[in-house]
Amino acid sequence: MPVVMYDDPEIAFKDIYEFTRLATAKGGRLSNYAIDYEASVGRIQKNKILKLSQEYLKVIKDSILTGLKGTAWADRILHSQATLIAQASKKAILIPDNLTNEIISSVSAIMETKSSMGTILAAPTAGSCGTVGGVLIPVARLMKKDDKSLSRALLAAGLFGVFISDVTGFAAEEGGCQYECGAASGMAAAGLVELAGGDAVTALKAGSLALQNIIGMVCDPVADRVEVPCLGKNIMAALNALASANMALAGFDPVVPAGEAIDAMYSVGCSMPHELRCTGKGGLSITPSAKKISERL
Repeated sequence: MPVVMYDDPEIAFKDIYEFTRLATAKGGRLSNYAIDYEASVGRIQKNKILKLSQEYLKVIKDSILTGLKGTAWADRILHSQATLIAQASKKAILIPDNLTNEIISSVSAIMETKSSMGTILAAPTAGSCGTVGGVLIPVARLMKKDDKSLSRALLAAGLFGVFISDVTGFAAEEGGCQYECGAASGMAAAGLVELAGGDAVTALKAGSLALQNIIGMVCDPVADRVEVPCLGKNIMAALNALASANMALAGFDPVVPAGEAIDAMYSVGCSMPHELRCTGKGGLSITPSAKKISERL
């Protein structure tokens, strides 16, 4: 939450390991723990936290609507593409999977709003802004969940993000895109479990599964724009979150707990060459096509 954080808050856990033990012993939903956390660190009333979360939800929804209307910005690589899925669906040329296709559209819409300097919710970063909202909104629509449930899902995702930020932070310059789209995927997975009615332990399992699938993702943007391959990575992260949430809800064993997955992600980030950490010196960034685009822009 963008509120003043006070020193020495009374929090029942200091890290994800303590939280895992607490949630295992007490049970309960991840969103309830998130509300307690925000109330403590910001010294704000719990009912205000839900209202703030609903404000962020509106930002996400507006960014999707803006993107779906079509956006334009001179200094970017991609033209407006968020509407292409709907157009192709009408022509019956897509593989029939309405939820997946709506997620692709929603993630694309948010990313295009970002690339046209519109207002987005950086959850956790601008480069990974499409993942959390891009999957939560379509799933909530399919499940007929109201805005209160969605706001709680955002809070649950946020608390999982807190655990990640305590270890790795969210800068691709430090650990590659696993710190951005990877973190967003874990957050979204935890939020989806919350949306589906799962408990905090299950949400942690979903987050761990999502992170395990995405550890080692490099950051190699074309022409220093957060567009290519960032759009595709956001879509992949959203769909990975959906699969991971369903796996956790079904009872799949993540084997490696969330805390250890986050630690592993940090270890990989520390050993990643600087060429693959958002420097434009490796991967797709130095392909002939990328160099031509860079020269043009």
